[in-house]
Amino acid sequence: MLQNDDRIAQPARGRLFPVSVAETVRFIRQLGFAAPTYRKRLDITFRNAEPSDDHGINVAAFYPADEMIVYSFPDDFDRSRAKSLLERALHEFAWLAKDAPSTDRHQTAVSLRAYFKAPACLTITRRRRRATLAKYRGDAKFSHAFKPKGMKTDERVVHTLDVT
Repeated sequence: MLQNDDRIAQPARGRLFPVSVAETVRFIRQLGFAAPTYRKRLDITFRNAEPSDDHGINVAAFYPADEMIVYSFPDDFDRSRAKSLLERALHEFAWLAKDAPSTDRHQTAVSLRAYFKAPACLTITRRRRRATLAKYRGDAKFSHAFKPKGMKTDERVVHTLDVT
């Protein structure tokens, strides 16, 4: 078994994480997420979110059989509400990931994402990123052989939930 590659960020100024790492591990085990090959459990990443997306505030992201990302919330957001939103998002990820295979190809990455839009809407999306690789020619530098030439992102709403 390999060690997990957890990346735990400190909350940025004016932000907070709704749960601890131990609580996240407990949620993952309770909900029965599939573990990646050669690891005990999913990798966990705590990340400070970018400014709000057009879908709303980033709550969490899940790469099937690979990684769970928990985003920070603004400091003025109610901590218990943020925790309940995260729990609801993890339940939805577990339900949707039962039939989702892991992505083993380098050209495609599929993730499930949860966004919160005020006053009470949790949106679950499926995001697919595809890379187009450049053709490697003998006279080109080998260091650029496997870097993507272009990146296409397609994000579709799977469903929206009313969280009151």
